[in-house]
Amino acid sequence: MARVKAQTCECQCKMKRLYTRAEGGKGWDQIGWMCTCGCGCLTMDSGDWNIVNCDPVSCCN
Repeated sequence: MARVKAQTCECQCKMKRLYTRAEGGKGWDQIGWMCTCGCGCLTMDSGDWNIVNCDPVSCCN
């Protein structure tokens, strides 16, 4: 699997890649990004959906 440069949220924190089990149970599919810094940002690859916006007030930088 090729390396993908991590996206950053509005707080400039690196986001973690989200995966789901691939069809047939062989391997993993990349489905989106989630920020673990506390801002709550969550995005999905399909159409670049922004499920939860970044909340800079909650960011624990």
